[in-house]
Amino acid sequence: MPATIRDLSAFRRQVASFRHITKAGFAFLLMLGLLSGCAQNPYNSNTSQAPSGPQAALNQALASQDPKQIAAAQMNYAATLKGTTQADMQMRALETAIDAEDFALANTLYAQAHTQALWPAVSARRAQLLTGFEQWQQGSLSNAYDTVNNLPIPLTPDEAKRRLILLAAIDEAEKRPIDAARQRSALNDLLTGAAADQNRATLWNDLSSADINQLSDAAKQATNAHFADWIGLALAYRTRPGELNTWINNHPDHPAVTSGFTALLLSRSDTATNIPLPTGQGPVIVLVPLSGDYQPVGQAISDGINFAHDRLGMAGDRSVQIQDSGSTLASFTQALTAALATNPSVIIGPLLKEQIPALANLPANAPPVIALNTPTDGTSLPAGVVSYSLSPDADARAAADQMIRDQKMTALVYCADNSLGHRISDAFTREYTLLGGQILDNAFFEPSATDFSSQLRRLLEVTSSRNGPFQPKIRRDAQGIFLGATSQQMRMIVPQLDYFGADQLPRYSVGMVYNGTPNPLANQDMDGLVIPVEPVLLAANEGPNGTMRPNYERASLSQLPRLFAFGADALMIAANLQPLLAHQAINGLTGQLSLSLTGEIERKPAWGQFQQGLLQPMDGTDSGYIPSTVVDYSSKQAEGNPTVALPPEDNITPDSGDGTATQPAGSEPTDSGTAKAVPTFTDGGGMAPPPASVAPTNDTAPMAN
Repeated sequence: MPATIRDLSAFRRQVASFRHITKAGFAFLLMLGLLSGCAQNPYNSNTSQAPSGPQAALNQALASQDPKQIAAAQMNYAATLKGTTQADMQMRALETAIDAEDFALANTLYAQAHTQALWPAVSARRAQLLTGFEQWQQGSLSNAYDTVNNLPIPLTPDEAKRRLILLAAIDEAEKRPIDAARQRSALNDLLTGAAADQNRATLWNDLSSADINQLSDAAKQATNAHFADWIGLALAYRTRPGELNTWINNHPDHPAVTSGFTALLLSRSDTATNIPLPTGQGPVIVLVPLSGDYQPVGQAISDGINFAHDRLGMAGDRSVQIQDSGSTLASFTQALTAALATNPSVIIGPLLKEQIPALANLPANAPPVIALNTPTDGTSLPAGVVSYSLSPDADARAAADQMIRDQKMTALVYCADNSLGHRISDAFTREYTLLGGQILDNAFFEPSATDFSSQLRRLLEVTSSRNGPFQPKIRRDAQGIFLGATSQQMRMIVPQLDYFGADQLPRYSVGMVYNGTPNPLANQDMDGLVIPVEPVLLAANEGPNGTMRPNYERASLSQLPRLFAFGADALMIAANLQPLLAHQAINGLTGQLSLSLTGEIERKPAWGQFQQGLLQPMDGTDSGYIPSTVVDYSSKQAEGNPTVALPPEDNITPDSGDGTATQPAGSEPTDSGTAKAVPTFTDGGGMAPPPASVAPTNDTAPMAN
């Protein structure tokens, strides 16, 4: 997950240096507010007399432009007054503290006040707001919220502002960040200068503390355009930080842009600005597992790193030292400590999610670190660390974006019913709906299943005549389907999709279904599937003079070509940190790479489609007729009215129209080659222990856990 602004005080320190923030701005507004009530309550209408001690102190506080001093001086000055005039001044003291959001001070002043019985006579609405504040401070949050929220109208601008401040503060105390941000978005229109800047900082902190699902749900429900755009900005920052400039260009009149807040985001991100550049000629130390279950993965990555160093000239004269990190947090911590003692110029690793916390305690003079994974959900990337992974989440978002670009605005979603499948489904759904797409329906399949007929019938709304050959028809409102599955699962799902009449329904998936080794016999059962793919893996289709062909030929010698390319690009990133930090993209074996504001490498993949079992490059992904696993388009009859090529009679039961017919699962294709089997992992960057119940295969591409 991209880093968020974790500490509001730290962010306010950033805001303090922002060009629009002036301390005088708040004080000037405060003074105007005080003086606006002078006709009803002048501090001293007799200018021929010298100011009294309390009044002189109040004048001095106003000159100091410090709300804390002003509020305290107002309370002291109130002691010189009587009746409703005294009550009004005590109310003003509390309101000054509340407007500055110094609630501890306001609570102290409330305890000093003794004119509460007179407050309704001064102003019923102001009195109700202060009663709500006191209820909040006494712990009665629900009553406080109702008291503040149900304020009689019409409200003065100051009352409206104070009401929103208190509602937002109560929402924040109740851990309702979206509601608090909604209040602050409305409050933003009532503030100017430093107060508005601080409110925007707090609004952003509220949105940053919400999880992605909360933000996605709020985006669907938001009715106020400015608030909806605040949520869109937060989602872009969290999931697509490289597109912040696009968001800014598309929202030139939004308060986040006109105030310069987005400029602050661009110039002062949490993580990227803390990434150091390599210094000296120390070695590049690579810490990956070279023993145990992860040895094949670590070896493929190491081979790619060595290739980038020896053949591509990455890292210059610096040597590369590859060391075993083990597969536990303790083993990586030990390896990291030993590596730091050798004064390396760059460290590449760790590979596993559970090892990333070891980077939180890096010394201040540590070299740049390229982590080969992302932090676990709900945690942030340690400051100064670059994260690079082949995450299926990112592939799912890329597929959603590409479907929208292809004008596929309605989609079905079908993913494995496990943690990875749900994560992929969530990533796709969030991105797709955020971009304006509509999810018509979704379903999750048992990962060990071989027969998907019942779920596919329901998802596709399959119908067919009760008489004659099986000629299925599917729903007409779906313009595409997104599939989250492994290569083995996909080889069973795609033929069944085609069998049930979805042979021309565009289908998209993630890159983990292809490990980079061409295998037309096995992969012909994925024909028509469109996936994001590493450009080097498409170079098999280039002629001998293709620019990427030599890289592909070397990668193809690896047991895991996709991870070989991943390792090569890890060293390329380490060698190109300076241009990446300057917001320049570089072209790697896995795609076009750029560094986000939050320290994550964003990868723009190529696109490929399986045709006759081979992954073919595509300039775009909207390809007209889709190669089918069951429909023969070579015949004239098929061109005019495609007919399903039925399996042998004894293998199917004709569809009776009641959803009881099934298609027996065929046997799993056996991949050719005698390469040593590797464990099934769960991500292209690495990362979770292989499920004990899954047999090793020689074409399983690791996926992100």
